[in-house]
Amino acid sequence: MASMIHRLQRIVQEVNRAPGIDRALVLITESLTRDLNADACTIFLAAKDEPGVLVLQACSGLNPEIIGKVKLKPGQGLIGAIAARAEAMNLINAPVHKKFMLVPESGETDFPVMLGVPIIAHRDVLGVISVQRVEDAFNEDEEAFLTTLAAQLATSIERAESQDRFSSKRATHMIKGVAGAPGMAIGVALVLNRGVAFESVPDKKTDDVEGELKSFREAVRKVCDELTEQASLMRASLPEEECALFIAYAQMLSGGSLIDDTEQSIKAGNWAPSSWRETVEQHAYVFTRMEDRYLAERANDIRDLGLRVLRKLMLEQSAYIDFPEQTILVGDEVTATDLADVPIECLSGVISAHGSSSSHVAILAHALGIPAVMGVPNLPVKQLDGVNLVVDGYNGSAFVNPGKSILTEYRQYLKEEAAIEQNLLELKDQPAITSDQHKVSLLVNSGLMSDYTPSLRSGAEGVGLYRTEIPFQIRDRFPSEEEQYLIYKDVLETFKGMPVVLRTLDVGGDKPLSYFPINEANPFLGWRGVRITLDHPEIFVTQVRAMIRASVNANNLEILLPMISGKAELVECLGLIRRVRAEIEEETGRQILLPRIGAMIEVPSAVYQIEDICALSDFVSIGTNDLTQYLLAVDRNNENVADLFSSLHPAVLKAMIQIVQGAAVSETPVSVCGELAGDPLGVMALLGMGIDSLSMSVGSLLRAKKVIMSFSYEELAELLQQALTMSDSILIRKMYAARLDERGLGGLIRAGK
Repeated sequence: MASMIHRLQRIVQEVNRAPGIDRALVLITESLTRDLNADACTIFLAAKDEPGVLVLQACSGLNPEIIGKVKLKPGQGLIGAIAARAEAMNLINAPVHKKFMLVPESGETDFPVMLGVPIIAHRDVLGVISVQRVEDAFNEDEEAFLTTLAAQLATSIERAESQDRFSSKRATHMIKGVAGAPGMAIGVALVLNRGVAFESVPDKKTDDVEGELKSFREAVRKVCDELTEQASLMRASLPEEECALFIAYAQMLSGGSLIDDTEQSIKAGNWAPSSWRETVEQHAYVFTRMEDRYLAERANDIRDLGLRVLRKLMLEQSAYIDFPEQTILVGDEVTATDLADVPIECLSGVISAHGSSSSHVAILAHALGIPAVMGVPNLPVKQLDGVNLVVDGYNGSAFVNPGKSILTEYRQYLKEEAAIEQNLLELKDQPAITSDQHKVSLLVNSGLMSDYTPSLRSGAEGVGLYRTEIPFQIRDRFPSEEEQYLIYKDVLETFKGMPVVLRTLDVGGDKPLSYFPINEANPFLGWRGVRITLDHPEIFVTQVRAMIRASVNANNLEILLPMISGKAELVECLGLIRRVRAEIEEETGRQILLPRIGAMIEVPSAVYQIEDICALSDFVSIGTNDLTQYLLAVDRNNENVADLFSSLHPAVLKAMIQIVQGAAVSETPVSVCGELAGDPLGVMALLGMGIDSLSMSVGSLLRAKKVIMSFSYEELAELLQQALTMSDSILIRKMYAARLDERGLGGLIRAGK
C-alpha cells in the first residue's frame, strides 16, 4: 500500500510540474507503462469543439503517428463505451468484445489484454486512460491503482490545460467562477503573495538584476542566522542529532546549486521570488523521483527550507509594490488582509481561485463596491501578474487579455451601469415604499469607516449590522476597551438619531485572528461567534462595556448576538450584558438605558426554537449566509460546491418563513442582514414573506429601493407562493429575474441594461 501511494504521489507531482498538457500526457503514459508493467498506454481527451468526441492525445507503445488523428464519437469503440458508462473496463481479450474497433496501423492487436478507466471531474468525463499487455490480466490492485490515479489526475489535467490556454500573453481567454460581488471592472492583475505558498508566486521579469540579487542574498542571510540560532537554543534541551537538521539547512543555504541556480535565473532577468520558486521545485522534484522512501521524503525538507527563505524574500519585496491605478487583486485565496494592502483608490476588482459568493472576502468586496469573481478552478495565478483583465462580478466571469471587441462591449456596459447608478441616486431621499404603500426600512451593513459617508448619502436609515470583528482583524492584538469605545462612539454619533446594530465579536470559520489562532478540522461547525466569547467572557465583557459606554449620549445602540444556537446561550449573554450595565451605572452614578438586544438567527436549531428566543429578544436578525450553509450542508467557502449554495433554495425560504411566523407570536421584529437582503431577487422574496427591515452593503441599497418601489406587497406575496411550488433555486431565480425584466429592471442584476 505504501508503495502504491508513493507511486501515485510521484506521478501526480510529475504531472503538476509539467509546463503544459502535452508534456503532462507524455509523463503519464511513460509512468503507467513502467509502473503497471504494461506494453502500451493511451490517453483520450474530450474534444473542446466537438461535444462528446474523444481524441487520442498521447500514447506509448503504439504508433505515435496516430496521435491527434483518432477520434471517437460518443459510445464508439471500447474507449467510447468506457466514457459513456463512466466506469472501468478490464478485458482479457479486447478484440473479441462487441464494442472493439480496430484502429488501422495502431499496432494495438498485439496487446489484447486491456484495462481502461474514465477521467472524471465534477461529473464531466474529461477522457479515458487505457493500458494494454500482450498477456497476463490486470489484477484488482492494478485496476484500483489506475482508477485512483485517474481520479487524482483529473484536476492535474485540467490545470495543465489551463496553463496551456494562458501561455500566450496575447490570446484572449475567459475564466469562469462564481459571482462573488456584483459590478464590472477593467484593470491590471496584481498577485500578492505573503510567502505562504510557492504556487502563488507570480512570474515576473526584472530590469534591476542587482537589486533582486541583493534582496535574495539578504533573505538567505537572515534565514541562515535564524537556523544557526535555533540550533544553539535547542542544544540546551535536545541531543545533538536532533539539532542536526537546522545545521544541515544552514549549510544548504551557504552555497551550492540551490543558491547558484537561483542567482543564474535572476541574472537571466527573472525576479528573485520566481527564480527561487523554480530552483526549489526542481531540487525537490529530484528527491521526489527517488525510489528510496527516506530520500524521497527529503523533498519536504527542501520545500520547508524554501518557504522559510520565500517568506523573508516576500517581506523584502512588499515594500516596493507598485499598485496599478485599476488594480484587479488576483490570488489563490485572496484574504481580507490582502484587500487591506491595496490602496482603496486603486482597488477595482478581485479574482480568487478559492471561495464563493458568501466567503468573508466576497462580502467585504461587496461592501466596498468592488466586483469579485470567486472559486475559479485551476486559475493559473502565477501567470497572471501584470495581465490586462475584464471582471464581470454579475455572472462570475473574467476575460484575460481582452481584445478590442470585448473592451468596447464592457466599456459600454460600464457607461450603462453608471447611468443606472445616476438614475438610482434620484431615489436616495425617497422612502422605500411598495406600490401598495408598505414601508420598508433599509439599513446598511458596515464595519469600515469608509462606509459611513456613502451610507448617509445613499439614504440609509441606520446601520443594521456593524461587523465589529474588522477592527479586531486589522490589529496584531485584541483592541483595548478604550480603543473599541472610540470606534463605537464614532459610528454611533455619525448615525445619531438612527439605529446602529453592533454585532458582538464574530470570529472563527473564515474570519481568523492572527493573534488568536484556532485550529479545527471543521471550523464552521466549531468554535466561533458567541461560543468563543462566552468561553472567554473577558473578551465579551470588555466589548460590551465599550459599546454601552459609547452609547451613553447617542442612545441609538442595539446589540446583536451572533451564532445563537439555543435559549441557554441567549440567557447567558443577557446576564453578562445586564451585569455590565449595572457596573457602569455604579461607576458613573447615572442611570444607563439598556440597549435593545437581538439574536442572529443563522443556526438551524435556532429556527426550531424561534418562539423561545423571541420571547427573550427585542428583535431577531436573519443571517442568510450561514443559515443557508448549515441548512444545505454546503461550505460557503468551498468552490467545489459553490453552485449548490443558494439562499433562494426552497428549504431556506421555508425556514425563513418559519422564523417570521414564530416571531409573530410575540410580535418580535424580524430583519435580514445576510447577503440575500442586498440581492434584488432576494429582496422580492423577503418582502413576499412580510419582512420589512433589510440591511445590506451600501452599494446595494438604492437597487433594493428601486425593486421595492416597483412592486406591490400583494404581488410579491403571490410570487413567493409560486416560488414555494418549485423544486430548486435555479427555477426560483429565473422566475424572479423574469419578473424584474418585465419591469425593465434587468440591469440591476447583470451587465448592461
